[in-house]
Parts: sequence; structure tokens; C-alpha cells
Amino acid sequence: MKSGADLCRELIEKADHDLAAASIGARHGAPRDAVCFHVQQAVEKMLKARLSFAGVPYPLTHDLDELLALATPPFPAVAAFVDRFESVAPCAVELRYSTSFYPSEEEVSAGLELVSGFRSLVSRLLPVQALPPAQWGLASPHGDFHLRPVDPSYA
Repeated sequence: MKSGADLCRELIEKADHDLAAASIGARHGAPRDAVCFHVQQAVEKMLKARLSFAGVPYPLTHDLDELLALATPPFPAVAAFVDRFESVAPCAVELRYSTSFYPSEEEVSAGLELVSGFRSLVSRLLPVQALPPAQWGLASPHGDFHLRPVDPSYA
């Protein structure tokens, strides 16, 4: 069985991949619903990573409200994002199977900014041992994407 730190590292790495896919997709004209799906997936995985590291059990769900309800009491800093996640919550399931909602370019940009800010918070809340040894960087407001160097203290 994986430790909370091991699962956390894997989930952060997968969240970073979702963030990379969303950022690259937005820059290169990918369908906005697909970009928003990856934004939601990045948020979901980061919440699950934080819960895993702390040993807080969570259900297998895409429901951000349910995950936030679990994450907010032990991690009050997450509360600042609760209302903002309402905009990306439908991107997990509804957006993928319904044509009644399609995100605007502004909603895509706001989602990318939101997930990048949340990723920064998660990095500050976790010790370096709980982060992947080689992480993808975050998309900047200018849309560039880069690799961050490996932290030498990670060994």
C-alpha cells in the first residue's frame, strides 16, 4: 500500500499534467470544453493529493464540493477557493456530456488562472518530500510553459 506522501506525489504529478494539457490546449486552440475538463481534473487531483498527504480518507468522486468539505476544516487556506471552484465544478461531468454549456474564452482564462493559483497554494502547504522530484512549472499569464529545476534537497 502506498504512503500518503507517495500517493500525494503521484496525484500532484498527474494534476501538473492536466494543468499542462489545459495550458497548451488553450494556447493552441483546443476545444474549450476539453481545456476546462483538464482544469477541473487538476483541481480535483490537487485536493485529493492534499487529503492523501494528511491521511484524510476521501471518496472516489469528481464532486469538488464534497472534496472541499473534507479539505477545508484541516486546511483553512483552501477556504479562499471554495466559491471560485463553483465555476469549474461542472467541467468534470456535465460539460463532457452536455451541449447546453460551453465555456467562453474568458471562462477558460479564469479557470487557468484559478488552477495556477491553487497549485501555488498546494505547493506551499506541502513539504518538498510530498512533491514530485521533477515538476512541470505553472502556466504564466503570458501563456509560456516551462520545466522547473529539480529541488536538490529532494533526495
